[in-house]
Amino acid sequence: CISIIAFFMVLELGRDGLDFRLFFYPGAKRLLHGIRIVLVTALVSGLVVENTTLNPFFRMILLATHLRNFQQELLSVMKMIPQIVYILTVLGIVVIFYGWFGVVLFYGTEQGDASFPNLIEGVWTLWICITTANYPDVMMPSYNSNRLSGIFFVSFMIISFFYLMNLILAGVVNNFDNNIEQRKEERSTLAASLLKKAFQVMDPDDTGRVSREAIMLVFYILNEDFPEIRRLSKDEANLIFGFLDRDGSSTITLDEFLDFGNVLLLEFTKESDYATLVEIYLPKVYHSWWYQFLCIAVRSKGFEYFIDFVLVLNAAII
Repeated sequence: CISIIAFFMVLELGRDGLDFRLFFYPGAKRLLHGIRIVLVTALVSGLVVENTTLNPFFRMILLATHLRNFQQELLSVMKMIPQIVYILTVLGIVVIFYGWFGVVLFYGTEQGDASFPNLIEGVWTLWICITTANYPDVMMPSYNSNRLSGIFFVSFMIISFFYLMNLILAGVVNNFDNNIEQRKEERSTLAASLLKKAFQVMDPDDTGRVSREAIMLVFYILNEDFPEIRRLSKDEANLIFGFLDRDGSSTITLDEFLDFGNVLLLEFTKESDYATLVEIYLPKVYHSWWYQFLCIAVRSKGFEYFIDFVLVLNAAII
């Protein structure tokens, strides 16, 4: 596993032309590659000294450095912590206060010995109580002896669980929504900036327009060098250019070119006005799943090969 990770790191270095300045380019790239090297070194050191206690944690962190979505969500969580730290502080004060009050209130009782022997144990008991893992069982010893002791636990749950925890949840949801909107704005701004730079490259004379031939060349480059983008046929390329060329000048302005990314996502399907007899007179049969499956099977290459095989076999027998 370590050998494979090290091998891929060497491949990434080779992709950068064996240039360490590009491999450790300032920013997120330098941070991620630095963390990976440190973690791989730590994993190898653990194997050498035969101490692999921390290796599972190192592997988890190493995996996180390769998960872009996880990194984005972790960054969102780190950004929202300052926004909810005040509510968390109030929650901590409430837990500590009730923990101290529980130590004093239940001193020398069965409830005190079991759940509130000291402040630390009392705070831990109430923290578990917030998760409802031990509620209402935790208050049963004191509640069985004195019903009024239930006020202590019920009031604590109302303040902490039903009020403060809902405030924290609302803060988390609001911050997450704000982060999503911020990401969309950042992506839109970045896309517009990159499209402007691309337009300037295709318009070296600064005429404000790009010719049809240049746009068609862009489609050709996308087809040849970018397999992650669906391949465009000649007809699709002409249609996309037609959508971009809103003024019909056979050239593309900067405002029109800014829609390049959105237009590129369009999908086209060919439809014919021809209709079969089944489609006209038996529409229910035509739209049934078994008839559509039969149509796909008949139009497939496998069916053509089957017919050819039958014809060849028939000729050989005759």
